[in-house]
Amino acid sequence: MQPFPDQTFTRADLLIRPAQPADRAALEAIAAQIWDGNDYLPRVLDAWLNDPYDGFFVATLRDRVIGVCKITRLDEGEWWLEGLRVDPAFQGHGFGRILHHFAVNHVRQHGQGVLRFSTSSENSAVQRLARETGFSRVAVFLPLGADVLAEPPAHLAPLTPADAPRIRAWLDRSAHFAACQRSLEWDWSFYFLTDARLAERLAAGLVYGWAAPDAPHGLRGLLIINSTERDRWPDQPVLKIAYLDAAPTDLTALAHDARRLAAQLGRVYVRVKALDQPDVLSAFEAAGFRCESDHHMYLYAREVSLTAHASVRLNELPPLSR
Repeated sequence: MQPFPDQTFTRADLLIRPAQPADRAALEAIAAQIWDGNDYLPRVLDAWLNDPYDGFFVATLRDRVIGVCKITRLDEGEWWLEGLRVDPAFQGHGFGRILHHFAVNHVRQHGQGVLRFSTSSENSAVQRLARETGFSRVAVFLPLGADVLAEPPAHLAPLTPADAPRIRAWLDRSAHFAACQRSLEWDWSFYFLTDARLAERLAAGLVYGWAAPDAPHGLRGLLIINSTERDRWPDQPVLKIAYLDAAPTDLTALAHDARRLAAQLGRVYVRVKALDQPDVLSAFEAAGFRCESDHHMYLYAREVSLTAHASVRLNELPPLSR
């Protein structure tokens, strides 16, 4: 789509309002121009349009949808920013910046706790916005992948809800868990591994352990996988690792076993966002994993507080439309 002929805009021309089902065609047209047409946005439109917390917004310029942003309430006090898009025909005018400021300010006015988001190391514009709005880069990950191994797992076995206390005790002692911000990853989103989420994954059979009686709390390693439910690409039989942790001497063996488990579960490939630390990456490489991209994933976070980071320029933000 082409921009307006005069290319002259004022702040009054821009409105940010909740997204509506009638915006679907415009949003799909924007997504078709992003990531060579492989943007995940069309796959999540139904879920986002029906978000009970009403955090899906579009920016309109003279009644034309030119941008979008999503604020997701993951849990009490846990907020996630995603889906920031601007029609390529209207990039370079600061509309992405306005949308980002709007989203941060919206959470600050209506929420509490922690606000987080992830972005590629190549996205320098979003990184500038992060610094501008009081975010800190709290972790760096690298996307890795490997083919499956068609042989039985040597160490991993399913854990049950009864194992929750020893899993939690083991995680609380793990430096790797702390470095991962006490979170698990699912399609570029990070979720705090709360007791409730751990219980849900245990009940769903998504948690595996490397049990050893002589190890602390009877565990030498832990693997949590993602289900295919809500998968943005459900037609791809990939095992997506949400969290993998073991002592440095055991990490390669556990990563090998993840490839074996994937084959046992009928998957054809394994993916993981590995913490960007030399010993971690070396262990995965020794287990047959390879970098899928030179681009890193940056995780940003900031506290939600009306008194913190007052440098956010509220006078440049649009009022809520309702």
